[in-house]
Amino acid sequence: MNNKPFELWLIWQNTETRQRYHVGTLTYSSAGYKFYYENTAERRKLQEAMKNGYQPHLAFPDLDKIYFSAKLFGPFARRLPDPRRPDYKKVLQKLGLTAKCTDMDVLLASGGILATDDYEFVAPIQMDENNFYFDFHVAGWRHYIDEDVIQQLAFEEEIYFVLEPENEEDEKAVIVETSYGIKLGYIPAFYSGWLFEEIRHGTNYHAEIEAVHLTADPHRKILIRVEGERIPGSASQSNSQLSPVAHV
Repeated sequence: MNNKPFELWLIWQNTETRQRYHVGTLTYSSAGYKFYYENTAERRKLQEAMKNGYQPHLAFPDLDKIYFSAKLFGPFARRLPDPRRPDYKKVLQKLGLTAKCTDMDVLLASGGILATDDYEFVAPIQMDENNFYFDFHVAGWRHYIDEDVIQQLAFEEEIYFVLEPENEEDEKAVIVETSYGIKLGYIPAFYSGWLFEEIRHGTNYHAEIEAVHLTADPHRKILIRVEGERIPGSASQSNSQLSPVAHV
């Protein structure tokens, strides 16, 4: 499953609680770009974010509007590295990209992170019939391991998930563990609610370390790849949280 997403989730983080929410979705097609808020579901979406201090982006004030543009929206385009930079090729190489990459590729690889706000782009959970896959960066690792442990992690090392319904902060928390029982952290909550239900109902999955970026921002150091096959009708949450496979 090597198809690239044509869709990215816009994540907002509450700087006080460090909790992150999927507040909007950016899509790309031959017709151009589309952005809309995720106000149709409660868990870790817009409505929950609003209850925890989120204010709509100034460029997208209407929560119910679907925004269209032939070009990448200006507020998102400003999150891309400037191609006029003399070191632009090196920037792309550091992100694991080539000169043929698209703006969506760069937003995904970099997260579109700015020091001036609390937004980040991530890949959605991709669906192909009953098969699913997604990548995620391990959350909260600094509470459980140190840099020495990260340096010992190996590419394609198998990873396991442990459900933690007794977690006081999140009853659908999913722990990320190595095959030898070291707790690395958690799956980000905007993914874990869906995966928690899938695993609870017996869905098969395989997870492994996709990359370790020692010099990356703290919450982007450990990248995990997950693939699985759903049991039809297993998850209690709506499939509206998921995205069909498509090319950028």
